[in-house]
Amino acid sequence: MLHRDSCENYGAVLTEKIQVIHPLLPDATQPFWSVMIPTYKARPDYLEETLKSVLQQDPGPAQMQIEMVDDCSPDGALVELVRRVAGDRVAMHHEPVNNGLAGIWNRCIERARGKWVHILHQDDVVLPGFYDHLYHGISCNPNVGMAFCRFAISDANGHWKEFGPLESSTAGVLDSWLERVATDCRVQCPAVVVKRATYERLGGFRTDLISVLDIEMWIRIAANVPVFYEPQILAVFRRHGDNQSVLDERTGANMQDMARAIEIWKDYLPASSRTQLEEQGRRYWAGIALALAQYFFSNNDVAACTSQLHAAKDLWNRGEHRFRRLRLEAKVRLHRALGERAIAGMREFRRRIRPA
Repeated sequence: MLHRDSCENYGAVLTEKIQVIHPLLPDATQPFWSVMIPTYKARPDYLEETLKSVLQQDPGPAQMQIEMVDDCSPDGALVELVRRVAGDRVAMHHEPVNNGLAGIWNRCIERARGKWVHILHQDDVVLPGFYDHLYHGISCNPNVGMAFCRFAISDANGHWKEFGPLESSTAGVLDSWLERVATDCRVQCPAVVVKRATYERLGGFRTDLISVLDIEMWIRIAANVPVFYEPQILAVFRRHGDNQSVLDERTGANMQDMARAIEIWKDYLPASSRTQLEEQGRRYWAGIALALAQYFFSNNDVAACTSQLHAAKDLWNRGEHRFRRLRLEAKVRLHRALGERAIAGMREFRRRIRPA
């Protein structure tokens, strides 16, 4: 069950921070899948790829609801594109006001009629076999509340650059998944499907998180229900300059949000290992913040570098992490004192004297 907060005020946490997802009325015609595609200022070519990746696997309306839920895009939803690609097969819903990230994801869950919900973002894709493999795994393990597959991460042009970690070489229910997902970045949204009853039991995405609300959800689920894993790569997360996650990296909002989220999900962890796992997670994410800070500094984006350094300090300010942060902060101060041209000259000088 969900853990209470320190004030033992479980009800307040559930209703104020976590949106309640109400059960559906019994319906004999309920489809197995609800593929919900939240959109906001969608890029037409990406959205077309997303839609086609689902339609290529479409088992028909009796088994799959497909709906695009637009979050009040200022130029309207891409109705003509959807009709050209999908005809009437994809339902369209338009929100009258913008809900924000958590709000629109929760609206997708509310509008989902299927037993299992797949929130597929407007720029991501699923590969052939995604729904068949997860359906088989879910059917063979009816006690699971979430299922996901291994995934690839592509660049803006769809070229694969990275792969998600291999959690298991064989398909099945994962052991020690909570300890893994709470201390590392192990899953991306397009790879995940969640039983609607899981959302009904545990609530929707938290409205007080802005960047890592998906990770908090996967940890909350892992603390409460078994999770199925498919090792084949069947989903692709597209990373590009307009990703909200990429934008949050420049402001440091992603890691500042992470520090808040860890304070939330540490209470989901087993009491016997809570402190150890919290510290392990903090060290991991502080390392990510420092790596981002170094990347931004190397690209002369001092503002973004500074934002990530502040976040790293909030996450873990001890030992090697603290030393790395202070060293990079000194470089930032030097950059501000001498200017970009002087720093570039020093880098070139070091490059020339470095042994071959």
